[in-house]
Amino acid sequence: MLLALAALAVLCLLLMWGWTLPAIMAGSNGEAVFDLRNDGYGYDAAKAYVAQIKEPARRLYLREQRILDTGFAIGLAGGLALAICMGLRRNFGRWALAGAVFPALAFYVDMLENAAVGRMLKTPLLSPEEVELASTYTVLKFQLYETSVLLLLLCVIGQVVRWSLGKFRGSQ
Repeated sequence: MLLALAALAVLCLLLMWGWTLPAIMAGSNGEAVFDLRNDGYGYDAAKAYVAQIKEPARRLYLREQRILDTGFAIGLAGGLALAICMGLRRNFGRWALAGAVFPALAFYVDMLENAAVGRMLKTPLLSPEEVELASTYTVLKFQLYETSVLLLLLCVIGQVVRWSLGKFRGSQ
């Protein structure tokens, strides 16, 4: 299951990098898509982006990019959640499921972000509140995914330490 989730994430990422993102950026004067602005964006930047994006790029963003982004999020969040649970299971039993909270929240916020960005791309009149909400989702999404990766890294470090101690004790 972990390999299937990782494969889904990698496949969607490669398709985005090789197809949808370059085409969307070409249709928006080289501007990065909202989803990749990990520091967020302001009202003026969002208004300018929505005004300048060409219709074929907007359609690609609203359809194929959203589908690929959702598939990527399923693979990434699902893979992180499963790997974290596997890493924590030995020491924490059922409580290892608590480690899946961060990737699950990241996925949830990612889907909220996709919906908010979709509304912005469909609406010619943006409100500052709408842009602030979408930007907040973007920043929070990145923070939650980063927290998930750090938790997984701690699980890996814990396993390496446990393995090293086992080898050390076995050689005495």
